[in-house]
Amino acid sequence: MRAHRAFAGPLALGAAVALLTSCAPTPQENVSQACAAADAYAAALTNFKDTLTPSATVEQVQTARDQVTKTYDEMIKQSQDVAKDRADAVKTAQQNLESAVKDVPNDATLKQAANSLRDDTVKLQAAASDLRSQLKC
Repeated sequence: MRAHRAFAGPLALGAAVALLTSCAPTPQENVSQACAAADAYAAALTNFKDTLTPSATVEQVQTARDQVTKTYDEMIKQSQDVAKDRADAVKTAQQNLESAVKDVPNDATLKQAANSLRDDTVKLQAAASDLRSQLKC
C-alpha cells in the first residue's frame, strides 16, 4: 500500500497543476481580449465624437458618454496586464475628458459644450490608438 501512496501525492499535484495551467489565459488570449476591448472602446469614442453636433440632444450625448465609460472600464481591465503603460496614458486622457464634461457650465449651449469636448475626445482617441498599436491589434 505504501507504494501507491508514494505515487498518489505527486500524481494529484501534477493533475492539479495541469488543470490550473490549462484554465489560465495564455498571453495571446490576453492580447486578443485586450484588442477586442480596445476596439469596442475606440468605436464608442468615435460615436461620442460624432454625437457632438449642434443637432444632437443632451440624451444622445449622455448615452454616447455612458457607452464610452462602459467600454473604457472593460478595456482597462483587459489591457492592464499586457500594456500597462499605454493603459495608464488612456486612464489620464479619460480622466481629462471626464473633467472637461464636468466643467461644462450648466448654461452652456450644446454647441459650446461640443466644441470644448471635441479636443479632449481627440486626445483620448490618440491615447487609445497608441494602446491598440502597442497591442498590435
